[in-house]
Amino acid sequence: MFEASAPMARASGIYAIFQLDDRPLDPRGSQALGLSPRAGEGAAWTIGGHDPFASDAVSRHDEGGASTLLVGFIEDAADFARRLGLDVASSPARLARAALERFGSDAPAEMIGEWSLLHRADDGTLTLMVSAGVRDPIFYALSGRRLAVAPDLFVLARIDWVDSGIDEAGLLFPVARAALRAARGDTTMLRGVRQIGSGASVVIDPRGGVSVRQSDILVPQPRVAMTFDEFVEEAEHLLRHIISARLARTERCAHMLSGGIDSSLLAWLAAEERPSGKDPIAVTSASPPGSGLSDETEYADIVARTVGMTCHRVWPAEDANSYRPRLAVLTGQNGPPFGNRYALTDALVTRAMAQGATVMIDGTYGEMSATVRLPQQGIKGRLRASVGRFFRGFRAAGGEDATLNPFHVRLAPHRMGSLPAVITAALKAPVPTWPMPGADEVFGYIPGIERGLGLPTEFHPGGLRTEFPFRDMRLLRLFAGVPVSTLLKGGADRGVARRMMEGHLPDSVRLRRRGMPAFPDHERRLQQQAHAARERVAAFRKAGVGDWLDLDWLDQALAGMAITGPTDVTHGNEVQITAIVAEFLLWWSDQGRCITP
Repeated sequence: MFEASAPMARASGIYAIFQLDDRPLDPRGSQALGLSPRAGEGAAWTIGGHDPFASDAVSRHDEGGASTLLVGFIEDAADFARRLGLDVASSPARLARAALERFGSDAPAEMIGEWSLLHRADDGTLTLMVSAGVRDPIFYALSGRRLAVAPDLFVLARIDWVDSGIDEAGLLFPVARAALRAARGDTTMLRGVRQIGSGASVVIDPRGGVSVRQSDILVPQPRVAMTFDEFVEEAEHLLRHIISARLARTERCAHMLSGGIDSSLLAWLAAEERPSGKDPIAVTSASPPGSGLSDETEYADIVARTVGMTCHRVWPAEDANSYRPRLAVLTGQNGPPFGNRYALTDALVTRAMAQGATVMIDGTYGEMSATVRLPQQGIKGRLRASVGRFFRGFRAAGGEDATLNPFHVRLAPHRMGSLPAVITAALKAPVPTWPMPGADEVFGYIPGIERGLGLPTEFHPGGLRTEFPFRDMRLLRLFAGVPVSTLLKGGADRGVARRMMEGHLPDSVRLRRRGMPAFPDHERRLQQQAHAARERVAAFRKAGVGDWLDLDWLDQALAGMAITGPTDVTHGNEVQITAIVAEFLLWWSDQGRCITP
């Protein structure tokens, strides 16, 4: 049994509850969300923002009977204020209100930053909105004239009028592969709760009518007329600006440093841009002492020494369970989790927080811009399989991925044979394809970029926030307008980043061509912990998890895993993630919730 009654940390983001017909609120709903009435709100609604590490991320503006709440940050806020004709000292929430008045549902394309927004107009109309890059999610439940908003799906489930029964499609979409997951829309695993996607907004009128709108955040950019060297200088200047602003907002940051191109580039720039008195640290994945496994600490140490940064070697504790994440991690994804490195990420985050870090800088998504690998022959393709996960799931129908299980887990046979209509339709639909730019065409946006933009940055409620400088919309837009031929002047293999680092980092790092496993003892752990994981299958059966997952297959797969380890990466992931989702469903059952849709 999990510690179901253990207190859970509060997620960062917007909390709100409304009685749209102006009747007094039921205080139990406010209590479930942790809200207290505030002067000026009346008895029919209350709103509040929360961020455990950055109190200045919460901003509210009340004027003329309307209220605006913003959680997060607007980039280049002074410039944006001038554009809106406002005082540069205006609060972020005041800027957000003016942006809504000027741009309406297109505000996420114009108001650059990572934020969530709630606006209540003087006539009671509500607008909920999420930035292009999701910082904190927005979930909302609407029942008649009652509305509740939170960044945490399971907090909403505490409210008695919210339908917390399982939505079959909403439960399956998060554990589907990329092409199928793209069709999830606004579903969640709960029937009565919807989510707002990257760059989207929802307008709810006083009668409970709902209008969903999507901003075009991937706006085509004008062609960049620069030489390669000029473009590298411009890209470096922008990256420094992005990193400098993010460092200024935190007391201490930690860098997830591997010694690879992506993380090394950010660590070097951050070391040069760090504010006085704010010394960043680095955490790097290491193999456990005595394991004899290779890791990347040699390269991470080189970078750390060069830029003057303390580097901490981290590996998960021996009892950190790869099949059964600790409760905060297991329940911190707003639905069934499907990642395979939770034990490592948890260890890195825990070490960084122990060193006083309030933000983690992560080099993920560099391949969407500064660290891109271009095709080396013909320059006919946009990018190749070397950009990894952003292409898998987007290949043409009938390709290699078409033979794979469309889910990251092994579903029960009866469940797989009778999937929800929306999933069946998505599986039958042609896989999207994109035009492939030639050398003289602009770089544009990498397919799958929406997935990167749509991931929230809080590891789990109360956990360290991760910043992804490479997914900043300003950087993505800069690269979207550059001709492929310009990028190729620096070479096909990460030419822009390698040129930036020239003379600043040793060539052993700058010219490095191949990385090492990010989690050195991952496969060893899967094998060693498989027997104990198999012993959990009886509890899964008792809780009814077999209605969703193929527990006979999982039982036998774990038995084999204990003997031989994973046969390949796909097999290891499928076994591990099936066990993790089974633990999640067991937890949900332990809360007294029915797991049958």
